[in-house]
Amino acid sequence: MRALVFSALLLSSVMLPAAASAQTGCGGDYLGCTSAPIRYQHREGLPVEFNFDTGWVPSGSPVQVRIETVLAGNTQVSLEGSLVGAWPEPMSLTVEPTEGGGRISVDYGIVFRARARLALDVGVGGPIRWEGNLPYLPMIDFRAMSANAFEPWAWSRASTQGRTMRQHIADVPITDAIVRIPGISGGFSLDAMGEVEAGYRSTRFTFGGQADPITQGMRRVQAVFMAGSFVEYQPVLEGVLDYTVGVRLYPGLYVSLAGRRWTIGLPEIPVGVGPLPRTIRFDPAVARLGLPDVVAEPAMVDFGEVTLGRSAERDVTLRNVGEGDGRLLTIAGDGPFSSPASSRPLPVRSRSVVVVTFTPVRPGPVEGTMVVTTNDPDNPRVRVAVRGFGVEPPPEMLDAGSGVPVEVDAGEVADDGGVPSTLTGVDDGGCGCSVPGQTRKAPGGMAALLGIGVWGAARRSRRGASKRRKTEESP
Repeated sequence: MRALVFSALLLSSVMLPAAASAQTGCGGDYLGCTSAPIRYQHREGLPVEFNFDTGWVPSGSPVQVRIETVLAGNTQVSLEGSLVGAWPEPMSLTVEPTEGGGRISVDYGIVFRARARLALDVGVGGPIRWEGNLPYLPMIDFRAMSANAFEPWAWSRASTQGRTMRQHIADVPITDAIVRIPGISGGFSLDAMGEVEAGYRSTRFTFGGQADPITQGMRRVQAVFMAGSFVEYQPVLEGVLDYTVGVRLYPGLYVSLAGRRWTIGLPEIPVGVGPLPRTIRFDPAVARLGLPDVVAEPAMVDFGEVTLGRSAERDVTLRNVGEGDGRLLTIAGDGPFSSPASSRPLPVRSRSVVVVTFTPVRPGPVEGTMVVTTNDPDNPRVRVAVRGFGVEPPPEMLDAGSGVPVEVDAGEVADDGGVPSTLTGVDDGGCGCSVPGQTRKAPGGMAALLGIGVWGAARRSRRGASKRRKTEESP
């Protein structure tokens, strides 16, 4: 398999002629294109995370307990799209986003639950069934979770924000320390709410030494690629992930008297850490681009001898041995060689037969080339050598049955008359014969000539015999 390396060029310098506008879904003046999915995922988490659930234990016991504990702290970013390659040379690579293919999520916080379940049959008053939180143990549900979808590739920052429910944390009695009045109690109360906010934006794609980086201002590059039935790239996405973790405190004072409670709220107190930006580099996404790879068989077509004014036809097979859809665009020859074939698709692993025609216009050998133009990116013009030999048509034979009159000149004759005097008008269609006073039609062609010769010899023989008789009769 041939291996051609194309030099990387600036996108702005690529000007393709309108004649090459045989696009296959890429848009623009491209001979062909192909694509492959790409996906990126990154998870940024706390050093220690756990999710623990005992389930109801012991199994099958009438008295069971279940404890759940979760410690979470992570941010995840995922992006999906496709790598599109278009040609002719050099290969133009573009990263196209999948609609709604971006997602950013956060999960931070802690959860603690302890519950009990009773299923007792005491025999008096019926069975006892009960399930609930264990008394005197704090139930904590302080977990902020959120997710948000966005359009890749997030050249502008995409973000999400999660918050917990506002939780009552504690009441701390402080009446004795502030004022001592019988029947009055008071203290300090505290509510809290956790929140986390995360953001992401892409900065660039890189392809190593095969292409220039794609930045926010340019999502397309000209790539160097090896020819064949497919090509693989491993684009790497780079970006910045930032997140802020915080807690909002809601302090207050309360006073209780005679079963009534008064609460005095204090200003909200936000406590946060961040934003904490961090440059991230996603693992490479392997993109295998299937390419059409068209070959012509045979590489040489010999028509042999063909009579001038006539035509001979031979078949040429086009095979697409690549992994991408191909297409025959045009086929043209020089001199007396031509083909009536028109544009047609060449699916993956398929073959198509085209007819090549030789119509000689002069005698002798002639050679030429048929140029088959396809959307094969590295070899768009397949050349097939052609040759033939033009020969003159054979000479036409005389036609013995044409009935064309001829005149025969047998020379001087005796006075007995009746001998043809001229021979004219002989052609390939027979002859016309005449004697004095009459015209007769002789057999056509060579037979007529032979007949005339025999007839003349007989006349001469009779003339000789007549002279001898006259001599013998003379005194």
